[in-house]
Amino acid sequence: MTLILLALYTVLIFYFLYIGFGRSLQDTSMRYSLIPDGIPLHFPRGDFQLEDPFLFFEMGNFVGFIPFGIVIPLLFRCNFIRFIALFILSITFLEILQMLSHLGSLDIDDIILNTLGAAVGFCAQRLVRRDRDKFKGICRIILTAIVLSVGVYASVGGINHYLENGGGEAVALSELTLKEGEILWDETLLSFTAAEQKVEPQINMYSRKNKRNNEFTYLLNGKYTKIAGNVAIPDDVASKGMSIIRFIADGASIYSFNFSATSGSNGQIPFEIPLNGVKELTIEFINDYSNPITNAVMWDVTVTEVNSGQRIINSMKKNKITVLTNDPARQ
Repeated sequence: MTLILLALYTVLIFYFLYIGFGRSLQDTSMRYSLIPDGIPLHFPRGDFQLEDPFLFFEMGNFVGFIPFGIVIPLLFRCNFIRFIALFILSITFLEILQMLSHLGSLDIDDIILNTLGAAVGFCAQRLVRRDRDKFKGICRIILTAIVLSVGVYASVGGINHYLENGGGEAVALSELTLKEGEILWDETLLSFTAAEQKVEPQINMYSRKNKRNNEFTYLLNGKYTKIAGNVAIPDDVASKGMSIIRFIADGASIYSFNFSATSGSNGQIPFEIPLNGVKELTIEFINDYSNPITNAVMWDVTVTEVNSGQRIINSMKKNKITVLTNDPARQ
């Protein structure tokens, strides 16, 4: 009976690997990603939704392979190293077959998650010593697997949350040294209104005395994890046209704001932009109006230093061999 259930479950897994999720042979590209990004098991995002595809695939790749770690060692005597070695070889073969058949991708992150799930299952059945071939023993194994799964998910998800979102000290952008260009900061932090709401900058404020079109660059050297602040067009701007604020990281535009400079129509907009690994950050102000001063302003702008874990990861990435991929997107 156990062998039959294992065979049926394996067929179900094959269905999801090669047929499910709308897979087809129309895509002729080979997709592969051979550089891991750690253990890809994350907490839900702030806008948590059950249908979140990334959360669904991560949990599926982890939980879906726990039964193999439980059942196979119960049927065939093997130690942990032998089981994991054979499992990694098997799942890698299946991933390669996905890539060659154009029905998926060879993704090292999937292999890591699948193996982690199988390891949890193996540990769960080994922790239960008695009645392993009886119903109550099987129930204990399943309960142990659930407890271990929650523990692993909480531990790995917590570490990833710390590495991705935990920041060090926040530093005012006005305290950094410019690499190129010029920028004036309002030394008096004058208050103003935006969309009839009073704004009182607390840390810094991009001065209205800056030239209409301005560009300046900071050398970050990968030391900061994000930049945050606020932007708006003050109500006293009596002009027309458009204003653009663009953030450029290492030569690539990563974020931008587009304002219509109609007086009183642009309220305060907070922003937070990831900067992981960015070496140079350029901020560009563009105003397509004859007024010599800028329309849009930003204030309370800070950059957050990387924490200790992020510093270690960034150091490892500098020494990592780069592997080119056709499509690093996860399938």
